[in-house]
Amino acid sequence: MKLVITEKPSVARDLAAFLGAGRRGDGFLEGKGYKVAWALGHLVGLCEPEDYDPSLKRWALETLPFVPREFRLKVIGDAAARRQFDVLRRLLKSADEIICATDAGREGELIFRYILEQAGLAHRPFRRLWLNSLNPEAIRRAFQNLRPGADYDRLYAAARCRSQADWIVGLNATRNFTVRHGGKGLLWSAGRVQTPVLSLIVNRDDEIRAFRPETFYEVWTTYRETAFKHSGDRFARREEAQGLLDRVAGRGFAIVKIEPKRRVEQPPQLYDLTGLQRDMNRRYGLSADRVLKAAQKLYEAKAITYPRTDSRYITGDMKPEVREILSRLQPHKPAEIGKLSLDKLPFTARIVNDRKVSDHHAILPTGAWPASLRGAEAKVFDAVVVRLIAAFYPPCIKLLTTVDGEADKIPFRATGVQILDPGWTELYPRRSRLPGGTFRDGAKESKLTTEESLDETSDETSAPSEEGPARQAGPTQPLPEFKIGERGPHE
Repeated sequence: MKLVITEKPSVARDLAAFLGAGRRGDGFLEGKGYKVAWALGHLVGLCEPEDYDPSLKRWALETLPFVPREFRLKVIGDAAARRQFDVLRRLLKSADEIICATDAGREGELIFRYILEQAGLAHRPFRRLWLNSLNPEAIRRAFQNLRPGADYDRLYAAARCRSQADWIVGLNATRNFTVRHGGKGLLWSAGRVQTPVLSLIVNRDDEIRAFRPETFYEVWTTYRETAFKHSGDRFARREEAQGLLDRVAGRGFAIVKIEPKRRVEQPPQLYDLTGLQRDMNRRYGLSADRVLKAAQKLYEAKAITYPRTDSRYITGDMKPEVREILSRLQPHKPAEIGKLSLDKLPFTARIVNDRKVSDHHAILPTGAWPASLRGAEAKVFDAVVVRLIAAFYPPCIKLLTTVDGEADKIPFRATGVQILDPGWTELYPRRSRLPGGTFRDGAKESKLTTEESLDETSDETSAPSEEGPARQAGPTQPLPEFKIGERGPHE
């Protein structure tokens, strides 16, 4: 009997369906020579201090720091968790072959190894199923490429080190601060990760709280329906700004310099988890946790590949697979994918790099199109699909132009952009801002032109004051044809 152990019941059902193991057992599925069982997340964990010494149940400074000579494990969770561990231990001892199919990553490796060790089978050989996606083709490839579990010993060592470091720092620091400063049942929770992150947040909050806004003034003028801003420093006093305004008012405006720069901006790279979370936060205000949960649901629905990846590349042997994915998505994105030649996709070094793919490749759609998605899941799925398409689009070519003018020798400057070839940016139409900070879909003349420009909450419309010109003055300002030496009235 071959035993397959997964991290979650939902994954176990997918693998069992693929293997033809449809008969229901007590805590497992079986059929065709396989039994597929599951953990319930972290089913086994490190013992608590009182498990080593009952006297340590009482929190006291004189017992700190406590570091076990040898870390021990125990089953964690409720009675259902203990029953499931008993099922796994029984199956592990009777299996002819063991296949680890927990999540393909550091924590998934730790979950399986801890179960194996707690069952008294730490040295039992097994094979590893490494899944990047849960669709049938990906499962088939993974079973065809099972690797010896020993190949992942270093991954397990890293996970175990992380687990024990968290225990040492978290338990000792939490007990220390709680005993010193808690009082009245208040817990002062501290940890290897949470405490420095909390420190960053607190320090930033202090900076915001201590910030004192200062009013400043700018001088703007409009020449040929183009907003020009005074090139000098801002003014701390209104009288100073008004004095400069009075000096240039009624004087002719002259164009003294025009400096165009051609700029080529390459398509954005594929998503890793951090890039996806950052992009979804900028575009839709979604938290990192919400994006991860949405991506995890899409992964379990076989719509995207494994989301917990730190790579933005694919490997060279995945080229045919990517072509197949785009081909399957084309009926749903006909206009966008129709502009690509799927037989001649430009697999550049920004897309393919075997050395920069460790545990998992970049997040990709699988080619499946979910019947109905809403909310965060719909946004995340569309972002992953569009990002894959955009990676193969041509670069955006634009002309950035700076125009210097002057009135009574007072310098002013306007900047603008002319899109020569939108390239990949046509997949990201600009959103227009409505009152109150909300957005309305709709493409403007200028598209997003850098990965940072995907920040759709930025507002490049400048309104210096209630009396000033509330017109575009940022890099998206369309510019007329100016000529050096031309002169005219300005306002």
